[in-house]
Parts: sequence; C-alpha cells; structure tokens
Amino acid sequence: MRYSEVFIESMGYSLPETVLTSEEIENQLAPLYQKLKMEKGWLEAHTGVRERRLWPLGTPPSTVAAQAGQMALTAGNIAPEDVDLLIHTGVSRDALEPATASLVHQRLKLGTSCMVFDLSNACLGMLNAMSVAASMIESGAIRTALLVSGENAAPLYNTTMKDLELDSSPEAFSQALASLTLGSGAVAYVLQHRSLARSGHRLLGSVVQADSSGATLCYGDGTMQEMRMKTDTRGLLRKGLELSVSAWARLKSVMDWNQSCPVKHIITHQVSKTHQRKVFEVLGLDETKGACEIEWLGNTGSVAAPLSLALQVEKGLVKTGDLIAMLGIGSGINTQMMAIQW
Repeated sequence: MRYSEVFIESMGYSLPETVLTSEEIENQLAPLYQKLKMEKGWLEAHTGVRERRLWPLGTPPSTVAAQAGQMALTAGNIAPEDVDLLIHTGVSRDALEPATASLVHQRLKLGTSCMVFDLSNACLGMLNAMSVAASMIESGAIRTALLVSGENAAPLYNTTMKDLELDSSPEAFSQALASLTLGSGAVAYVLQHRSLARSGHRLLGSVVQADSSGATLCYGDGTMQEMRMKTDTRGLLRKGLELSVSAWARLKSVMDWNQSCPVKHIITHQVSKTHQRKVFEVLGLDETKGACEIEWLGNTGSVAAPLSLALQVEKGLVKTGDLIAMLGIGSGINTQMMAIQW
C-alpha cells in the first residue's frame, strides 16, 4: 500500500542505565562453557552483541513506553488531548488485562476521545502499528497517532540463566542463545495527517508477507517476573531470509524501484550481526547503507528498527529528502517493509 497523507512528525526513546555485557554472561555460564568446551568471547564473536541494557526486574513496560511517548509528544509539540490513537506495540506487557496502552494513556493524560489498544506481534509490533495508524490517517478516520513500545528483557534473562544452570546440554544452550542477545528499550513515534504535519518526513508505503509454517521456530511465554523462550536460530534465519526476499521484491514493485534502488538508508530489525549481514547479502544491498546498534543494545525486539532510525536521525546521519527503507521481521514468521522520505 502507498500513502500520500501520512507523516512521521516526531520520535522519542528511553534506554536503561544498567548494562549487562556478554563477558558478564559468560562468567555466569563458566561451568557450561567448560562442559561444552567453549572459549570465552564466543557469545560476542558469534552474535556481535558486546553489551545490552536492562531495566530492573518488574519494571512495568507502560512506565518506559510513557517516557518515550512523552519525549515524542514534546519533540513534536503535540498536546495530549490532540492524540486520536494510542497503540502499545511491545512483546512486554504490564499484565494480561487491561491493555498496557491504557496505562500509558493514564500516565500521559491523553484525551478521553483517544482510541487505545495493544498490538503485539513479536519483533514486528511497532511496524505493524505504523501501518494500522497510517491506514487510519490516510482514510481520514484520525489525524494524530502515538505509537509506543516498552521492552524489558530482564525477566527472560533471569529465567534463562537459572534454566541453563539446571540443563547445560548443547541443545538447551542452542535454544537459549537468542534469549542471551536480547536487550531492553522503549521507543515512540507520532504519525500525523498532512494537514497537521510540519516535519516533512513522509511515510510513502508499506508491504507485508507471512509464512506461518515457521510459527513455532521461536516460542516464548511468561510474566513481568519470569519469561521463557526457545528458539531454533538456524531455522528462523533460513525462513526469515526466504520471506525477506519476497517482501523486498514486493516493496520495490509497490514503490517503482525495480530499475534502480534510490534508498540512502536501510534500517533492519537487529537480531545479530550474522543476520544483518545475511539480509544484505540475499537482498543484494549495500551494507554500508545499513544502521546497526546490535553491538551495544542487543536485540530490543519491537523497539529495534524504529529506535535505530531515531538514533540515526539524532546523530544527524539522515538528511532532508533521503529515502529510507525499514525492513522488519518477527517470529511467526512475519515481515513488514516500509518506505520513508525524510
């Protein structure tokens, strides 16, 4: 789908102060490393993750999502009562009920006519929400949307490390590897109708692809205190790359990029450096156009790709008029790719 009326007006984010290094994780897993005859430094060497950030165990996702949301509202000079739609898009949620978005709404003191709900789809939630909000803006149903996500990997680390102490088999470590790359973060975007937007940052179009034959390749469940996730990293990589090829072809077709690709920046979902490299390789893209925060943030789930763009903008690396491709992928397996003109 192509959009003509939708703009990214502002962005915000929040990051934890606590840093957990791969070296610290390996120190905790020393008996397992010794049993499996693994060299220290293996985790960083194979994933590209040197460190990640974690909020304290029990931190409500709504709290950090609201922090990012407030930053985005302030940056865009958006009054709380002018927000027509609020979506929380994280894997992490405060509770089964009510919607985490309701708690964000309360914290930000948004208006009573604001539509409020959660949209959760593994690492793809934020991009999915962007397309939902964009469609509503394009149709004229709403004019301003606030999309937020707050992810906290601390409960997953807490449980994973305990489980690996009890089961240090190669299979258990392999299924837990993806969990050891995760980091925490929060991000927020304000999307607006052309009639209100002042930024000039236009959302051009979006495509989706799904392959539910890989639905159980990454499977997780839990609470704010305890989470577990088992991942077939090789199977997920293979299926994800196959889906990315077809989705990229569709995005190029929708955006009329078939003869040449004028994109200046390629923002991918960030799982590991290996995944990043493979995505660029199979799509035939210039890796120097990519942005990668995996080394110091880890895989921040639904926050990863939108936060990466926000950081690129903050660093002054994105210029007015630049074309941006945002390539998202999540367990399920689902992918969504978006085109943006800054």
